[in-house]
Amino acid sequence: MRQLFAAVLLILFAGSAAHAQRGGIARKRPELIPLEGQARRVGFYIDPGITYTLTRFKDKEEEVFRSGDTVHTATYSPDGRLGLYLGAGLTWYTRDPVVVDYFDLGLAYKNLRGAESLTGTYQRADSTFPVQGEGSFAERMLTVNVNANKFIRTADYQFVQVSLGGNLDYRLGSSYEHTGDSVLNAHRFPPDLIGQLHFRVGYGFKVTGRLLLIPTLETPVFSITPTDTGFGQLEWFSSRYRPLIFTIRLLFLRARSGFDCPPPIKHNAMEKGRTKTYKPDSYHP
Repeated sequence: MRQLFAAVLLILFAGSAAHAQRGGIARKRPELIPLEGQARRVGFYIDPGITYTLTRFKDKEEEVFRSGDTVHTATYSPDGRLGLYLGAGLTWYTRDPVVVDYFDLGLAYKNLRGAESLTGTYQRADSTFPVQGEGSFAERMLTVNVNANKFIRTADYQFVQVSLGGNLDYRLGSSYEHTGDSVLNAHRFPPDLIGQLHFRVGYGFKVTGRLLLIPTLETPVFSITPTDTGFGQLEWFSSRYRPLIFTIRLLFLRARSGFDCPPPIKHNAMEKGRTKTYKPDSYHP
């Protein structure tokens, strides 16, 4: 997983450098966040989105326990489900965005949902009994998160956003349903307080002078609590799940008194083609 994120970062930075070389240095690109007089350094954002609990792609039979002539084997089939996500918070823009363009600090409501089914056998001496069960979970959490965000420009008003941050989740409530023998099968759940480091990547657009639109994907990469078992994965019942968060970040700029943030300027062939040239009536070719 670490190698994957390193490769993604390398590709993004390499693509940005190549694009900059193609564009040349004759023209300076317009600022996404104009801090020299127009925009305040503190703004805000809204993050509406959804969550999904990603599971492994292939199930396999495993031996749950063995004691003497008693053996219990089972195949667990986890299933991810969609949940709701809504966040909001403050942003702080840096004046020298060499490493970080802006920091953010916010609160969010996070809903994580999933399911698991199992089929197996319980064998004792010469007797074999089938074992079946299924379960579902739904977690409702309040999340505090902080991020350091970097823009990698791909066009005048388009960019890749790469973010590293942390989240602290507190369980507001939960719902668990399960059928089958809980003695034979493990019922593991995350603690009430979860602390993680996460990675986020998105592709953004500046749509007006005061609004940037950034669709993003976030996933944890390391769990501080509970003890990490797989680069940020969490355990429910007898399976592991990777939380994914899809959001559309609305990043709002605040203009200083007496100023306004300049809107994006569009230059394209279609607009130039619509320009009409009028000749005087006395003109004769």
